[in-house]
Amino acid sequence: MISAIVISFDDHKYLKDCIASVSFVDELIIIGEMEQIVRSELQHSSPIQFIESESVDVYQMTQDARKKASHKWILALEANRCISNPLSQEIIEIATNTPLSGVYNAKTRFNFMGKWMQYSGYRTSISPLLYPTKVTDSKLNTNTLKHPIDEIYLDFDSYNERLTKKAKQRASELFARKKRPNFFHLLWKPLWELKVNFVFKLGFLDGKEGFVFAYLKAFEEFKTYLFLWLMYRNIE
Repeated sequence: MISAIVISFDDHKYLKDCIASVSFVDELIIIGEMEQIVRSELQHSSPIQFIESESVDVYQMTQDARKKASHKWILALEANRCISNPLSQEIIEIATNTPLSGVYNAKTRFNFMGKWMQYSGYRTSISPLLYPTKVTDSKLNTNTLKHPIDEIYLDFDSYNERLTKKAKQRASELFARKKRPNFFHLLWKPLWELKVNFVFKLGFLDGKEGFVFAYLKAFEEFKTYLFLWLMYRNIE
């Protein structure tokens, strides 16, 4: 009935919680970079397929894994997200009783440093979560699920480490596109990212947590172009 695709960027700290939250699916496909020892520790009630991929393109990785899916519905999420019990019941109800005619988006909720982020971009954060395996009509109905998907927060260091990994992934993507960093990218883009998250996305209404979150996002932007600069100079 449902094939789950989990996209992992060596997210071994998050994978167990993510996989445990999709225990209701009939098939699990994990795509990305994973150490063998991590694979051996993962358990699920349904068979697990592993697809090794060095890609940093989430969309492309989803499409590659989708070709291996054997059920009618696809549930796709990154390893740092999990499905709550109310959301899983809603998904099961749709997969059981709804025709294969639409894409279902989900809002995101995030408990950052002990506080539920009401703003900082999460007020309007919506992403596709559930859709038919075989899409034959580009004009599928779009619906929003009643219950949100949860973004996993383990601790500050783990969260910052994942942002660093995302920065490296994006730097690799920019390097492949022959994008060259300059002073503007290293200085003004991080400052702009800070302003976007703290001001335009109303992060200041989340208090000190909103500022810390905006700062980390700005630092991720800086690290992206720093890694890119290092790549052009063959410096590890």
